[in-house]
Amino acid sequence: MMNRRSFLKWTGAGAAAATLGTAGLFQLRTVNADELESLKNQGVDIKYTADVMCPSECGLEMWVKDGRLTKIYGNKAVPFNDGTCCAKGASGIQLVYSPDRIKYPMIREGERGEGKFRKATWDEAIDYIAQKLTKIKKEHGAESVIMDAGDVTDRDQYWRLFFAFGTPNVVEHGAICDTPRRHGPKLMLGGKRIEPDVMRPVHVRQPDGSLKKEMTYKNKLIIYVGWNPFVATRINYESRGTLAAKVDNGCKIVVVDPALTNTGSQADLWLPIRPGTDGELFAGMLRYILENDNPNSIDRRYIDWDFKKYSEGWDEYLEAFKSWWTKIDPMTNLPYFSLEWTAARTGIEKEQIIELSHMYGSTKPAALVCGMQSPGHHYNGYVASILMTTLNVITGNFDVPGGAIDTEITKSDKGGSATGKDFKKKKIKRTVNGIEVEGEVEQLHMDLYGDWPVAWDDVVGDFPKLFMEGVALKYGAFKGHKYPIKAFLQRTGNAVVTGSAPYRWQEALTAKDPSGEYKVELMVTIDTIYLESALYADVILPEASYAERMSLSDIYPPHPMIYLRDEVIKPLHESKPPTEIMNLIAKKLYELGDKDIQAKDFWEKYKSQEDFVNEMLKPSPGKYNVGQPLPYPKLPEGYKLIGTPDSLEAGRVTIDNEKKEIKGEAVTVEWLRKNKGVAVWPMSWYRYRKFDATSMEYVANKAFPNTKTKLIEFKFNLYSAIDQKIQAGLDLPRGMKEIGWDRLPSTFYWFETTWNPHTNPKYKKYAEEYPFQLIVGRVHQSMSGTQMIPWLAQTPSEGIYMPLNNAFEHEILDANPAKKEGFELKVKKFKANTWCVGTLLMHSQDAAKLGLKTGDMIEIENPLKRSVKSKVFVSEGIRPGVVKMGFGTGGRFSPGLGGTYKQKDYTPSHNMLVDPDSLSPLMGMPTYADMIVKIKKI
Repeated sequence: MMNRRSFLKWTGAGAAAATLGTAGLFQLRTVNADELESLKNQGVDIKYTADVMCPSECGLEMWVKDGRLTKIYGNKAVPFNDGTCCAKGASGIQLVYSPDRIKYPMIREGERGEGKFRKATWDEAIDYIAQKLTKIKKEHGAESVIMDAGDVTDRDQYWRLFFAFGTPNVVEHGAICDTPRRHGPKLMLGGKRIEPDVMRPVHVRQPDGSLKKEMTYKNKLIIYVGWNPFVATRINYESRGTLAAKVDNGCKIVVVDPALTNTGSQADLWLPIRPGTDGELFAGMLRYILENDNPNSIDRRYIDWDFKKYSEGWDEYLEAFKSWWTKIDPMTNLPYFSLEWTAARTGIEKEQIIELSHMYGSTKPAALVCGMQSPGHHYNGYVASILMTTLNVITGNFDVPGGAIDTEITKSDKGGSATGKDFKKKKIKRTVNGIEVEGEVEQLHMDLYGDWPVAWDDVVGDFPKLFMEGVALKYGAFKGHKYPIKAFLQRTGNAVVTGSAPYRWQEALTAKDPSGEYKVELMVTIDTIYLESALYADVILPEASYAERMSLSDIYPPHPMIYLRDEVIKPLHESKPPTEIMNLIAKKLYELGDKDIQAKDFWEKYKSQEDFVNEMLKPSPGKYNVGQPLPYPKLPEGYKLIGTPDSLEAGRVTIDNEKKEIKGEAVTVEWLRKNKGVAVWPMSWYRYRKFDATSMEYVANKAFPNTKTKLIEFKFNLYSAIDQKIQAGLDLPRGMKEIGWDRLPSTFYWFETTWNPHTNPKYKKYAEEYPFQLIVGRVHQSMSGTQMIPWLAQTPSEGIYMPLNNAFEHEILDANPAKKEGFELKVKKFKANTWCVGTLLMHSQDAAKLGLKTGDMIEIENPLKRSVKSKVFVSEGIRPGVVKMGFGTGGRFSPGLGGTYKQKDYTPSHNMLVDPDSLSPLMGMPTYADMIVKIKKI
């Protein structure tokens, strides 16, 4: 239904041909030297940068003519996406030149939420912010300020500024992303994100010492559980690598998901599991593998017992896991983790569980991968992620060719001292219960020393409660200290929509004290696009778009690489890049007498964006010379590597034997630009081991993974350190109380999820009245970018984002080869069913019982008596009894969303149905995937 001609103009060769009149040069291939010279003669400047149209942040090649962005390709020099550029990346022009982006600073005139603002100068807006911050710091302490820098992309300038200001409450969106999914890898590996080894090409050391780009796939089996890389991922290479492994190497693909996603449609086996039971499936698989492993049988050699040489605490873990085998589950009256119990809980047949367990245990190499939505969005997703990590390790599939790699501990380091974390070590004093106490800034942290001491990612979902009630510290030097939250600065995030229930955020940001002043005295939005959170801001600052600022990619490859997000064009309108915004606020705070802000730490140190990025690059890659093949065989094994790939390769290094560190020439912006924007260091596998010539066997190298012991930890040492703090505190964390813990466990544990009448007796009473489990999925992973960009908003996705709109008109940016710029703004009439809107996906059997067909309007209500309206999309691509919505695709009430804003009255906001009081008990993650609903036709 979309305007295909316009789309092709800007995603294929036609766009550049129409704009530049050089039709013969624009094929999807590398431009040779003669062609490049020809382009330069025509005034075309080619720059290499990193995308931010979605969290995958692919390497891009952007073409600029007369100061305007005219063409976007993938950057072939970046292995992460290997020159590919999907529709999201190619649509970047529509974001950069969108009529709906924030163009100048604004100051609120009406009440919060009314959206009434006046245009302001930068001086006026910065002065407003700095005056408020100075007053709040003087009256309540710097800790009363929260700086939420949104995603990890380009956040470092804001972190540095507010760490220096004196608040430890400098956060990002991690805790409203998928922290339960990351928990197991963090505990056991010191990592975060396990992915299959499908990125190709990889730079591999050859037997003759040379480096070669290898395209060979080793994978034999990939099991995706609640993970949908073909649509909703920040791991670009999985989209193509999964199918390439299937085609090139006969890799089997299994997708475990209640809905038949795009990934599931290409799988060899789709298992429509009951939502919230991934942990049950993994527990059943682990028990089956333990009970049926036979080292003497090729067909039953499930466990690679060498894993014990590289780990600690397995016996304790195994004992804790087996202790559940004799317990009887009150929901099923069956022993925990038995095949019968697993089948009853998951809704998957016993024979299929046996088949999957055997297939996984006997196939080498294999990878078991958890997803963001599930188990990442469940109350008890921690258990599933621990079991996933366990299965990958004991079967010998961790960090092997074609296996499962924790990409958090293999990607290049970045940030270093630029992020300003050293400011958190500053000594400060506070008066607690009449006594002056000294400690460090870090010990004022609202979560780590408040209600969420286990939350190594900040608990954004709990902010509304803190806005209303303030912070009470229970642990550390300042235990007993209380402070209010008086300022909330949000950069590129949209917590009002994404951070649990929107109504709870709206209540907190509009709440007033007895004097009639807002309880949160200052709310600032810094962004390129005008999202719902901005409606509640006092000041809005326009940040330069990703094509107009400089920083670094933040990606998850299987080996170290880093690439530049270069400033491709100058900032449009009155927008400014993060480094300049940082310096403007810092200088004004300094002028107002803030002694914590020093010129030498900001505007004198970072006179340009390039200065800041060069500081961020100093620790790169920061990984160890370990594994097989050894990345740099001529350099000491087990030493940390710092420096450019070419200097390390040539041996232009200094070696510090005491620190076990190898330093080459520093990676810089200038170096990256000379190398098509990217630095790539060699790939290796088996990074946890080394060959011991004395014993003639492999042993743990004690350099990898990133845990306390440098071993794989089945004994949770990370918990032990946190528990010492908890036991010395004033009270137990509220999440631990909810699940009945009086201390953190030392190894394997189990507890149930919420709002699941099939697994938790507490919710069984709701099953009849609320017969549907509601789940949520990403759409194209561009989130707000998808909805506001016409090309992407006309691209349907999986039954939850479909062309079911009512007719409307809207001004859009469209291709027009007759214009010098190659595009124009015009008012376009969109007919019914030509623009995608958020919908509810429902199985045809369920729809028939309710008399529903695709396009019908329905009302969806939860047990909390919250309801939303939606159009239904009927399909057989979802498990009966389960319904699914897109995350952030409906009910969008900011006019900055353009055409999508005009669909707000009949599209569903998933987060209006979540339980805002249900936060996962350790990390405080909103439980987006734990809810039940009833549905009626309207």
